[in-house]
Amino acid sequence: MLKTFAALMLFACCANAQTNYLITSKADTLYGKVRILSYDLMDRVQLEAGKKKETFTALQVLSVSIDSQLYKPVKYENKILLMKLLKSGYLSLYAFQMENQTRYDGRFLLKLDGTGTEVPNLSFKKFMENFLKDCNTIALKIKSGELTRKDINKIIDEYNTCMKNQVTTPPVVEGNETLLAIESMIKKIEAEEFPSKKDALDLLRDIQGKVSKNESVPNYLTEGLKSYLSNVPSLTEDLNKLFGLLQK
Repeated sequence: MLKTFAALMLFACCANAQTNYLITSKADTLYGKVRILSYDLMDRVQLEAGKKKETFTALQVLSVSIDSQLYKPVKYENKILLMKLLKSGYLSLYAFQMENQTRYDGRFLLKLDGTGTEVPNLSFKKFMENFLKDCNTIALKIKSGELTRKDINKIIDEYNTCMKNQVTTPPVVEGNETLLAIESMIKKIEAEEFPSKKDALDLLRDIQGKVSKNESVPNYLTEGLKSYLSNVPSLTEDLNKLFGLLQK
């Protein structure tokens, strides 16, 4: 009985350790006890592994996981904060600590192109209609009052669906090395299981569409894909190969 209890405690300890880690800007995954430290202009992360403690700035990490909750660096006004990821997609929702508070009560919206905004209280309709004007159906629903601030989760879901539907998946052109590499990555991602799988596939298909039309691939797509795959080491080699082909 005691052996069983000890085994369960060891399992729980190991399982917890696996959910606490940070991924550096160089895509290295470091496990240990993780603490987010708030500063005036830039958050920091303290990693404790054994007797060793190391501190990273928010710019030195891609993401932080604490008890299976993901945090990512986000630019907010003149600060870089580690915000809690609540929803991810073409439009992501984050929670952040407002000034002089310890709770994550603030809400921030971030698009894949890097533009973002705190969810407004005043002038919500006018501001959000303009912010999401690249999806006309959502903008019209906000303008008419059909969708309001209390519907923020629905707004995000419908916007992400709208943006996804704007992307069509082209056939792979035989002999095109970049498109073949993308198709190979799609198959490998589909065989993996990780939290940002759906988002990574959406971005990869966006890149596929750009390449098939001989259009330049925006930086936000490649950086987004890198971020979504940063905790999937089995795909690092394929990702580096694809980035190399895209730079030719």
